[in-house]
Amino acid sequence: MPPSHDEIGTALDILDQLGCYLRDPAVAGNAQPLLAQVLDEEYGLPMMLGAILRNAAHLVEEHALTPWPVEIRHIIARLRAAAPEVTDCHTLHWDVHRLGGLPFPCVDLAEFRSAVRS
Repeated sequence: MPPSHDEIGTALDILDQLGCYLRDPAVAGNAQPLLAQVLDEEYGLPMMLGAILRNAAHLVEEHALTPWPVEIRHIIARLRAAAPEVTDCHTLHWDVHRLGGLPFPCVDLAEFRSAVRS
């Protein structure tokens, strides 16, 4: 059974919340574990999005009337071209792990906010 529109909306809302959370310099020390999960090399967002794009291309290919109009061929080609580009981002997983082993001093939030306000 496919996920509902509400479930997909909830997943996108959660990713948006994570993006907003990561904008706060005070969370630098907590960011690495979250990023490691989101960018996991096997089950992270890049791998999932790449699979979604490949499966969407296959679905359009299988169900579009043949001969395919030029627009359908372009859509299939763009979906297929985007899939490996997105999937290649899984290598960020290793960067996030290296970040966890590096000294990463946290910003003093009070200093940061006063610097931003001035």
